[in-house]
Amino acid sequence: MMLLCESPFQNESVDHVLGLSKAAIAKGHDVDIYLMMDGVYGPVTSQSGEPFHMDSVSDSLKELIDLGVTISGCRVCMELRGVKEDMITEGVDIGGIFDLGEMVAEADVILSMTGAR
Repeated sequence: MMLLCESPFQNESVDHVLGLSKAAIAKGHDVDIYLMMDGVYGPVTSQSGEPFHMDSVSDSLKELIDLGVTISGCRVCMELRGVKEDMITEGVDIGGIFDLGEMVAEADVILSMTGAR
């Protein structure tokens, strides 16, 4: 289970979550990602790294969903940041803190990308 609280293109945290998720899936592990705080910007489909020859994070998250990764986001975090459900990648489940609690309870390992330094 990975907790992602960082926004795309801010630092390497998002890239680490994407890469680690793909590696874990390739080794047969189940992966859950919970988007919280600025992490809810990840699945916003209007973002584009194309001018800088970078992949869109929302497209990368959709690829993970297609590989079986469960991605959930915090509804309150989205509302506070003006992110609407129709703005995000299809397949991202929008819920609440209880979803995070369930993921944590079921996880063998938790990686937290919270931006704490």
